[in-house]
Amino acid sequence: MKDLIRAQIYQILHTRVYFWVLIACLTLAALFGVSEYLNGADNLDDGMLLTASDFFTRWSMVATLFLGFSGFFVSFFTGDDFKDKTANYELMSGRLRKQSFFARVTVTVVFNILLGSLMMVFPLTLYALLTGWGNSIPVSAAVTRILLMAFPFFRQVCFYILLTYIIKRPGYAFLACYGYMCILTLLPAQADPTGAVLAFTSIQNLLHFDYWATFGLERDAQVIYDPNIDTALAVRIIISSLAAGAAYLWAAYSYFHKDDIE
Repeated sequence: MKDLIRAQIYQILHTRVYFWVLIACLTLAALFGVSEYLNGADNLDDGMLLTASDFFTRWSMVATLFLGFSGFFVSFFTGDDFKDKTANYELMSGRLRKQSFFARVTVTVVFNILLGSLMMVFPLTLYALLTGWGNSIPVSAAVTRILLMAFPFFRQVCFYILLTYIIKRPGYAFLACYGYMCILTLLPAQADPTGAVLAFTSIQNLLHFDYWATFGLERDAQVIYDPNIDTALAVRIIISSLAAGAAYLWAAYSYFHKDDIE
């Protein structure tokens, strides 16, 4: 299976379109922060310069961008070889279906979780260099939430893998993944009262901060954020994400194991 993993990595590194889509991911994530910076820059005289910690309290949009782009990468990483029958040749050369499946899944899951983390960290690092971190929330709170994001990212990527193995056409699979993500964004918060059933609501809860606004006669309004995260919520998200992701992968492998790959 190591040879198949190396082959997948080689193919990814030598496919130029993946590189440009990756650049687009990071650019859009950075542009979101730029727009927030410009909105704050309109009121610099009132002390409204936004810092990196301010950006992070608004960071759910960046995670939503990742859910869209990850659908592209998952669909083509796991589904592109169906077009040229590469999977068929692997099986004809003596490879097991399990090796063919898990080689692609391993590369896809690891790449997309790293991509999601990079999309969260890269723009924050740039803004911290430009405006400083600030004191809205501590760095440790941001790091904790970014690490926890790996679990709903894993669940969503595994679901995209299932869709791709069922559809077997990367373009159509990407449209299905993107459509599913759009439907999730339209669901009200009440659709998932636990905050851990759906990957999208888990992400929204992880990036949500309770806050209070204070007003005074002698100073500008101040926003105070609560950096703590509910431990019970974090545990629910971790357990549900791992369980759902494993179920999606089992379903995808079961389908692939019985499929004629036509």
